[in-house]
Amino acid sequence: MAAQASFYETEDGLKKLAQYLLSGNMKIRQGVQIGKRVEYFKGRRLIEALLELTDSSKLPKVNDKAEALEIALRMLEMNFFHASERIKKGGILEPKQSTSFTEDGFYTWIYQGSQTMSNLATVALIVGFLFFTCFPIWPQFMKVWMWYLSVTFILLIFGIIIIRLFFFLLLWLVGYDFWILPRMWDETLGVLESFTPLYSLEKSAPGQMYWRLGFLGALVAFGVWAANQPTDFDTFISAQKDFLDDLYSGNLLSDTSQEFKDNIDKPSYPTLEELLRQEQEDAEAEAAGEKTDEEMEAEVEEMLDKLVEEDEDEDEDEDED
Repeated sequence: MAAQASFYETEDGLKKLAQYLLSGNMKIRQGVQIGKRVEYFKGRRLIEALLELTDSSKLPKVNDKAEALEIALRMLEMNFFHASERIKKGGILEPKQSTSFTEDGFYTWIYQGSQTMSNLATVALIVGFLFFTCFPIWPQFMKVWMWYLSVTFILLIFGIIIIRLFFFLLLWLVGYDFWILPRMWDETLGVLESFTPLYSLEKSAPGQMYWRLGFLGALVAFGVWAANQPTDFDTFISAQKDFLDDLYSGNLLSDTSQEFKDNIDKPSYPTLEELLRQEQEDAEAEAAGEKTDEEMEAEVEEMLDKLVEEDEDEDEDEDED
């Protein structure tokens, strides 16, 4: 018992405890305080985590709630965290002057624990930045795969947005607000918290009946229009499919080959295959009774010559007068 008490009275013991808590063994939320992203928790969560210590944690057990409150107060006094006040839902905090620890209070972590993962993440960020900066000299197959990944990611995001909106409007018509991944666009949350909960279902606010009826009427009108314009609607769907095919086939890639860049200032001459193809097209056009490009040019030149001769004749007549 004495050894247990002395462990949590030392700074090293409290550091080990804080490291254990920050390693996913206590519910911690992401918030914003004075324009900076921070991690915070509710006092009750810390007390519960202390009382749930087991032998696997390699830390001395806490016997009762009074001892847990004493340890929490000691951590507060030694600046492992400080008191905060949540002024807005979504994790908007501001510092609070308080020297007491309560289960209902909010506390922001000051102690950051081991910086090994943070340093590794920084190195990975720098390496990734340099890697993507060198995109122009990537091999072509890497550029193509990056194109596929980018297109797939964008289509996935748009797909999620459309599906969320579809189900929201469907249930909104019957009086409920249903969102898939309701916190997906919350900038104040971390990556993992943005994807929880999976969905939310609440009864809509009163007074929206006219909006629902108006939207339902617009939806019916659109359905009638689409049914009476099958050709236009089918053309639209076909155009979207062609667009997706172009995306994944790489037809919209803005990149050009290095050979094209090297030869951009050189004059372009038709190849033998192109000359033979042009000759064949001219022969087919002549056989079909159509005028070739040379014949059309000859007719244009003949018309210009006639106009010039007429102008000369008019000038001669004026001179004689």
